[in-house]
Amino acid sequence: MRENRRFKFLRWLMIVFCLIGSIYATQSAMLDTNGPVKAAKKTELLPGEINLSKKAEPVAGMVNQWDITLRVEGRNQFPPAPTDIVLIMDTSWSMNENDRMNKAKLAAEKFVNMVLREDYINRIALITYNTDITNYTFNESGWSGRFVDAEHKGLLIDKIKELKPVENGGTFTQSAIKTATEVMRQATGEKRNVVLVSDGVPTYSYPPTAPYNQLAGMEKFDYLQNGYDYYETVKTIPKDNFNYDYRNKEGNNYFGNGAKYRIGGFAPEFEAMPSGSKNRLMVNHAHSAIAEATIAKNEKRAVGDDLLTDFYTIGVDMDSTSQDDEVVTGNQTMKEIASSDDKSFAATADNLDDILSGIAGEIVGAIKSGFVVDPMGQGFEIQGNVDATQGTTEIKEVNGRPTINWTVGPLKTPVSSEPDENVMFAEITYRVNANNSVLEPLIIDANGLAKTNGKATIVYKDYNDKVQQKEFPRPEVRPIIVSLQKKLSNEKNEEIEDPTKAFDFHYGDDQYTTNDYFSLYPNDVKKIVHPWKADQDYFVEEILKNEQEYETTVDINGLKTENTKANFKFAADVSSYAHQQIVVTNKKISETKTIILNIRQSVLKPNSELVIPSKAFYRSLIIGETQQQMNLISGSSTKDTKTEVSEALFTKYNIVLAREQKQLKIIDLVPEYYNFFGYIATTTNLNLNTTHLSSNTSTLIKNNEADLDVQTNSEYWVTMFITPELGSDSSGEHSISPRPYSWDYKVNQFGY
Repeated sequence: MRENRRFKFLRWLMIVFCLIGSIYATQSAMLDTNGPVKAAKKTELLPGEINLSKKAEPVAGMVNQWDITLRVEGRNQFPPAPTDIVLIMDTSWSMNENDRMNKAKLAAEKFVNMVLREDYINRIALITYNTDITNYTFNESGWSGRFVDAEHKGLLIDKIKELKPVENGGTFTQSAIKTATEVMRQATGEKRNVVLVSDGVPTYSYPPTAPYNQLAGMEKFDYLQNGYDYYETVKTIPKDNFNYDYRNKEGNNYFGNGAKYRIGGFAPEFEAMPSGSKNRLMVNHAHSAIAEATIAKNEKRAVGDDLLTDFYTIGVDMDSTSQDDEVVTGNQTMKEIASSDDKSFAATADNLDDILSGIAGEIVGAIKSGFVVDPMGQGFEIQGNVDATQGTTEIKEVNGRPTINWTVGPLKTPVSSEPDENVMFAEITYRVNANNSVLEPLIIDANGLAKTNGKATIVYKDYNDKVQQKEFPRPEVRPIIVSLQKKLSNEKNEEIEDPTKAFDFHYGDDQYTTNDYFSLYPNDVKKIVHPWKADQDYFVEEILKNEQEYETTVDINGLKTENTKANFKFAADVSSYAHQQIVVTNKKISETKTIILNIRQSVLKPNSELVIPSKAFYRSLIIGETQQQMNLISGSSTKDTKTEVSEALFTKYNIVLAREQKQLKIIDLVPEYYNFFGYIATTTNLNLNTTHLSSNTSTLIKNNEADLDVQTNSEYWVTMFITPELGSDSSGEHSISPRPYSWDYKVNQFGY
């Protein structure tokens, strides 16, 4: 039984090992035989498939501002349609200028590496031309051919690196095109393309035969205004009417001087004009190059299809805005040589690499051409420029919204630097601001999110030349709202409405808030959405008019400020951005105000023979725009200890003052045989039994005029201290008792 269990366990273990080995072997085989599987670990795309992405990233240090990245990725076809390419490179002496030759060689090398990847069934032939044409044949270890495949591409790259401009070399473009056509007859690829790189207008050609070398077969054109009629060779000379076996008297097979694209046509190659004729014949080498390209594009293979699939042309440093006749003609010639307008490119020496990479992308990539339409979402606007890794962009207004039109072209930038990378990408980036339109209905959803963009789409031609359309995802962001509500209350702090009163406000003074001036009526709410700087102090300020006399409270997110101006800020951390809820309340300032006065009199060191007053009399003076007098009476006692003093000793007055009255002065009317000792005044009843004692000399004021600020404080506690003063007799001796028939304190009527 034990032996049987052991056998089962060993058999199970062997099965596991076999499975692991099988999986490993399968993966190894896939990695060895199928290059794209390795790259698929980075981007899960099938050959020829594309992926669209779009994201919104908050701008560092900013609120309500995002950077949008719209990206297209595509895995090259695997394998791409087998394509044979003839690469024609101009090596005339002008290619020496602006380092064109060196930059063209670097671009061509990159082009070769993109097209001749391992396992691609593509081939490239090389032709160079100046005055002479060189048609290269490559040889290596028993292998020979004009078309170089991926296995032998090193031979082609080495030859490209050796290329140099030929001194005094002209531009025999027609012959280069004719040679390329002859080479292409040897092509076996499913697609057959020609790529021509040149920096100048043709300056040589083959002479035509009758009637195209005669006046009858030429075309009149405006030339020199010298009394003669000029005729030049046309663009439509057919194949059988060029003298490809031509030799001039020096034995050369070209016609022209190598300097100009248009020269005089004279016998014996061209018809001789009669003596005295006003007609002049001219040879246009550019027209002959265009005619030769037309011949090539019309060539058929034995099976009946076109010999050429596409003819690409790249004009290097031929400024399309130039008015120079040579440059204008050169540009037009390159356009007409190409198989279509979109196959002709104007390049500089510096972006030739980019254009050749684009052509390679058309040949092997997932997208041959693409066009993106990217409208902004409601409430979002573009801030600044649109940056593209390739292609051209344009911003237009469509249905009232800014819309980006992006002509993408083929994908040509690898997503990584790995040698076997076959996933390419293109992207645009731009910045958007949120604005107040985002507050319109149904823009912000229940979660507080809004879409930065409308429906963005790409229309593209895939590797099978089929037109496809796809939609990008729409990023969602959280706009931050600054909301201000206006409230108004009466003197009793009861909220009221008054549709006749408008109150003015403004925020901040930086570039984003400088225009934030607005007016609100009571119970109005003003919401604002625009960019703000994070971690910076902003303010909201109410600007009251002269006639608007109110007490103002600003409540920002629950924090109240008794002022017409208060600060707020957004957190530095993006995840902590929060809406700002601001409530500004104006309370009506009353025309009158009530001041509470609590007052008493304390008699210090009373004399047993002297009447101790039980009441105290005061004269008060209310000071404002007008002055007002008032008489007050309070209790009077001898209590001046901690255990004796309490609130019960004070007489309370509610004094109603006009709003402009700001001071209350109180004078103690001291009875005969008494002197004023001092007073203590506090704005609170806290610790009366220690504060309102004559022993509190730090607070005691000796002046018999208590000066109270009733604008700042609305309640006072006042203690007036008096002491006996019996005076001296006629001999100057200090009296120890009142004089007979002295004044009776009780009948004192304040002198009235």
